[in-house]
Amino acid sequence: MGMPGGMLEPTQGGLAARLGARWRRRRPVVAGAIVAFLGYLVMIALLIGLGLLLTKVLVGGSVAAWDDGLNRWFVEQRTATLNPVANVGSEIGATFTIIGVAALACILLAIGRHWREIGFLVASLSIEAAVSLTTSTLVVRVRPDDPRLDAPQPTGSFPSGHTAATIVLYVCLALVITSLVRNTLVRIVAWSFAILMPIYVGLSRLYQAMHHPTDLVGSVLIAAGSLLFGLLACRTAVAVAREQQEPTIGEPVRVEEQAAP
Repeated sequence: MGMPGGMLEPTQGGLAARLGARWRRRRPVVAGAIVAFLGYLVMIALLIGLGLLLTKVLVGGSVAAWDDGLNRWFVEQRTATLNPVANVGSEIGATFTIIGVAALACILLAIGRHWREIGFLVASLSIEAAVSLTTSTLVVRVRPDDPRLDAPQPTGSFPSGHTAATIVLYVCLALVITSLVRNTLVRIVAWSFAILMPIYVGLSRLYQAMHHPTDLVGSVLIAAGSLLFGLLACRTAVAVAREQQEPTIGEPVRVEEQAAP
């Protein structure tokens, strides 16, 4: 992208620009938070609907048989060498790791005064965390009936929060890096991480029998929605701030009188 922050610029006539004009009297942060919350509600409705479809309608069908078959296949691949590799993959997607990497990224962005990019990262991860937690709490799906290689979790199997958080974090970072850095090699590295890290984490969770394959489908949907609504929230906040810098139509404009020489 051309200019830093261009990714987060509201497009003329777009949804963010229209919301900015409508909410011009609100604080930009509040406007962005409203969009993020609405995104949370939309994603919750979608994911709970998908979760209920998997747990109430497709039980015992071909989808469930496909899940069970892949679960058994992953168990059969376990070796003393692969077990610690999968443990590392699981730790990469763990909550503390995600928060740590995000915090470091925010510090580096703050040094460069890239506040919009920080807002995008925080908004996207917040939406993902809220949707994943709510869905896995309300949709009661039992984890695979195989020996598990990770500690018991208090929530259900659907979706994989580890995978969703990893997608959001590394894709968000790749988008930010692409918008700020012109170096092709750096961009390639960023997008390689964005592609490979979620795959590594997702396969590790399947290998550990912590999730069904279809749980990862839910994770991808959550991640995509979180990134889109995080981007919309940030653009809306920018649009509101810009609207507040311009005089309202019909508002009297003060003209300073020049003293005659």
